[in-house]
Amino acid sequence: MLVAIINPASGHNAAEQFFADHVLPLLDNVDHVLTTNAAGHAEQFIRDLPDPLTVVLGSGDGTLHEIINALPNRLITFVLVPCGTANALYASLFPPKDDQETTAYKLQSVQAFINKATPVHLSLASTSISGSPTASLSSVVVSTSLHASILHHSEALRQTHPGLERFKIAAEQNSTKWYKSRANILPIPSRGLVEIYDPKSNKFIPHPDSTTDSPALELHGPFTYFLSTVNIDRLEPQFRISPLARAIPPPPATCDIVVLRPLRDPSIAQDDEQSRVSYVPKVWKVLGGAYQDGAHIQFTYAANGEIETAGDGPPVIEYYRAGGWEWVPDDQDPDAHLVCADGAILHIPDNGRAACTIDAIPHTFSVYGPV
Repeated sequence: MLVAIINPASGHNAAEQFFADHVLPLLDNVDHVLTTNAAGHAEQFIRDLPDPLTVVLGSGDGTLHEIINALPNRLITFVLVPCGTANALYASLFPPKDDQETTAYKLQSVQAFINKATPVHLSLASTSISGSPTASLSSVVVSTSLHASILHHSEALRQTHPGLERFKIAAEQNSTKWYKSRANILPIPSRGLVEIYDPKSNKFIPHPDSTTDSPALELHGPFTYFLSTVNIDRLEPQFRISPLARAIPPPPATCDIVVLRPLRDPSIAQDDEQSRVSYVPKVWKVLGGAYQDGAHIQFTYAANGEIETAGDGPPVIEYYRAGGWEWVPDDQDPDAHLVCADGAILHIPDNGRAACTIDAIPHTFSVYGPV
């Protein structure tokens, strides 16, 4: 069965018109067309339809997240039409090109479906929060620290700043925060070890502290950035935060984890207000590097703490490839208790933790990607 689902509130509220003008005329035999009118409408509509089901989805990553979490055992293949704000999954499947016409760019998944391309199986991150009876499934990103704070605070700006600008405003609001927590990085199931990216060899190598007898790593904060991805190498069309997810394809059941810990900076000796303020330009430089085709993973510290590109000092970013992670926030730091799962904000209770594993739940979700 072929259905189309349009979220008219996504992005700049242009999805309905784009479908009428460009998507539906290309499709024959669409059985149902739904324009959603509330959160949960898409999954309610799908719930009684038979499998296998092909869904032409005009939205952002949020509506996909909603459907996957509500109907985890369904046989659904998605045709993506990017109508949201960031469209991370679509932009990762179809990296934008400077000379590409906008309409043609947005119809690539539709064309893959029309051309009978083989769908791409999606990996899913499963995030469990202490005390919660159900896990949250994500096909894009699970994060804590600055990224989770940005998503949390940007939601209040959605009406006044519907585009990407709201994320930049929220980033400014949270720029001096450091997040007190402990993180455990879990080994890749097929290899039994945690791997870390080595900029000098341009390879993932076994982390020296991940051994056969003790494969998990324990990282101590404070953190400024902690973000894991599946299926994607970017969170926006130009923001390649985990570029190696595409450049060095991962083994099954793994995520890429990007970590920034300010006390690795040779010029910072302690966590105090002065250090937090002085570190802000370096945070922006790192995130700016993600907009430069993922250049941030090549940044290194000089002896005086200045950030260089491909220098001899330690990498600024710790880039892990792993089977998942655990996050144990300090109870005295409420902002460290936020977790972002594909834009949905989860809250870790006091004395609790978050645990994220990859493809822990069997599923049959796929998407029409590049031909």
